[in-house]
Amino acid sequence: MSRVVIFLSALLVALSFSGEAKADPIYGVRLLTHVHKPLTEQGLGIGGWLILPNLPATAQQPIALIGPRYDGDGWWLEVMAGARVDPNPAGGPSISAALVSSNRFQLTPKFFGKPVNVWGDLQFIDLTGDMIPYLFLMGDYVLPEGKALIGVETENFFNLPSGSNDIAVGPQIVLPFGGLNIITAFQFHLDENVPNQVWVRATYDFGPPA
Repeated sequence: MSRVVIFLSALLVALSFSGEAKADPIYGVRLLTHVHKPLTEQGLGIGGWLILPNLPATAQQPIALIGPRYDGDGWWLEVMAGARVDPNPAGGPSISAALVSSNRFQLTPKFFGKPVNVWGDLQFIDLTGDMIPYLFLMGDYVLPEGKALIGVETENFFNLPSGSNDIAVGPQIVLPFGGLNIITAFQFHLDENVPNQVWVRATYDFGPPA
């Protein structure tokens, strides 16, 4: 435990010094709702997500996903497809949709036999005919009695239309309240042209415990 605290403290200090040359960080709020239902005793089921990627954004781009799910011993995997709904940039009622493919997984402390939790999402988003890879990973140490989780996350977009990659890493804290998880994170973005970001995410799971 002490090693985790020392590591995160050192990381926070490093990020604060690294961000001095940048402008003030920007802030985002993301809402995620998740439902899953087992269909067989062998672990097969179905899952779905409805995501509002950033509430403060001027134009909302909700993402809806659905697909098969498999629950293993201390882990689960979802292979999903859906769409991101994009508003008409010129205004008005018309909208467009971008294809999204998402593969989500979680490795729980039961899987590791230790108080460690790993969650990830490998996603592809169709932008102007090109599938843009997106990768989110978080790894956390689970505090006694599961009162909180502390760890590190990385959120990355690759091969953006501009030709650049947006790679971010930073510390996070997870506060669980039953089916609701509140996640706060500071992201240091390696691209000097991308501001650092502070995120608050709320995830609610309507399904049975994972």
